[in-house]
Amino acid sequence: MERDFYFSKIRIAFLFAVIGLMTIGSFIGFISMLSEPEGNGMGIILFGALIIILGWSLLFLGKTFFEKEANVTISDKGLTLRGKAGPGFIPWEDIEGLLPYEVHNNATLGIILNDEAKYIDSMPKGGQRLARLNVRTGFPAFNIGLSNIKKKQELLDLLLEMNIPFFIDSNGEEQLDQAKETNM
Repeated sequence: MERDFYFSKIRIAFLFAVIGLMTIGSFIGFISMLSEPEGNGMGIILFGALIIILGWSLLFLGKTFFEKEANVTISDKGLTLRGKAGPGFIPWEDIEGLLPYEVHNNATLGIILNDEAKYIDSMPKGGQRLARLNVRTGFPAFNIGLSNIKKKQELLDLLLEMNIPFFIDSNGEEQLDQAKETNM
């Protein structure tokens, strides 16, 4: 048995459109500041930085939109998590459990591993930085962002069927229920 779970193309297209409009607005603001005779140096710098950040976000979303590989694959042998911050294949015996949590209304499943360092060290430098940043901020190194997964309910049901333990804190039960309800 092997099941693939992909990002929602509709959600990514919507985010691309919103960030695209923000980029255009920032570019217009940048041009208007450049055309002022007195010049506003700080405003130009801020708009320029905003354009760079939004442009990077557009490139990332565009790349994600055209990605052909599934973000998460679940099989009898384990879980495969792809992407820049994904360690690749993780056998079930290396997974202690999953921690459902929410950050800024984004439902997430943290993957609790027996030996996170083993997987972090095997990743490229960019992925290592992201994983270590997660750990420094108090989250698991590797996560499944449920907000962007197309069939999140099916993913949660399959993980429950596979008897993967869910670690739930005092309000985590509510978070798991909310994750199941936000089927977008």
